Amino acid sequence: MKDTIRYSESFKQKVVSELSKGKFPSPHEASKAYGIAGSSTVRAWVKKYGRTDLLPRVIRVESENDRNEVEDLKRKIKELEKTVTELAVSEVMHKAYFDIVCDQNGLNSSSKCNTY
Repeated sequence: MKDTIRYSESFKQKVVSELSKGKFPSPHEASKAYGIAGSSTVRAWVKKYGRTDLLPRVIRVESENDRNEVEDLKRKIKELEKTVTELAVSEVMHKAYFDIVCDQNGLNSSSKCNTY
């Protein structure tokens, strides 16, 4: 059975304070230094105390072409989704019309009408 470790508020604040003073380069290093289990424990404390400026950020550098390509792909996906929906509705409508014609001509029990 795994033991649950509870950290006091003062300890959490101490770790976040040391991060803010530069004692540790990252929340991961602070975790290692204090033997804190859980890869996101210190990150959660940093967020809890409103110090997200201490968290590493991902900075994405992209060209205008990259941005345009992403927008074009998103637009194409929406167009394809719309086309698939229209085709599905069209298929249902064709089947319904076919069933009506079969009913009107007394062909419901016929294998020709059941093969649509």
